[in-house]
Amino acid sequence: MHRVGIVLAALVALTTAAFAQDWIEFTDKAEMFSVNLPEQPKIEDVTMESEYGAMLTGKKYTANQRNNHYYVTVWNYLDAEVTDVRGSYAYLAHLFREREKGSELTYDAFAQIDRIEGHQLQFTRPDKRRLFIAIHLHKSRLYVLEADVAAGQPPPALFQASLSILDEEGRGVRYNIDADGNRTRVLRGAAGAQ
Repeated sequence: MHRVGIVLAALVALTTAAFAQDWIEFTDKAEMFSVNLPEQPKIEDVTMESEYGAMLTGKKYTANQRNNHYYVTVWNYLDAEVTDVRGSYAYLAHLFREREKGSELTYDAFAQIDRIEGHQLQFTRPDKRRLFIAIHLHKSRLYVLEADVAAGQPPPALFQASLSILDEEGRGVRYNIDADGNRTRVLRGAAGAQ
């Protein structure tokens, strides 16, 4: 039984390595993030009305690999009211649930990346394609990752786990958070960083 586990782990590692072979680390210092993508993304300006009626501007980044599609959208909430900003990731999660009503919701929960709070959703569509969504809010910017993956393809872990929010100097942002939600910035790799 142990041998089967080792062989299976090796196959997963080889598949992941082959799948990720040509991926790049894409960085947008103006929008303060980096993420792994299978190619240089197409970038377009987008607009959306917020939950409380503010007109938001954003940028949408699109990359494709075979029959899989990867999107990062950064919404600018810098001029929105505090309530609009604080509720932004819950509102976007609601919009995705509405959009995907014909799909099976397989995951719907709080999420964090580098202790930056957010929400994750996963859907399986009627055609068996899977949609993986991660939404994170930092300094009035809402970062939305969507991976639309063909049936039978592995989950887009390389894409989802690679999001890094950057500070004004281009350094990755990470926090420690106490039980009351108070955040303290830590340098990545520093002692005490969790």
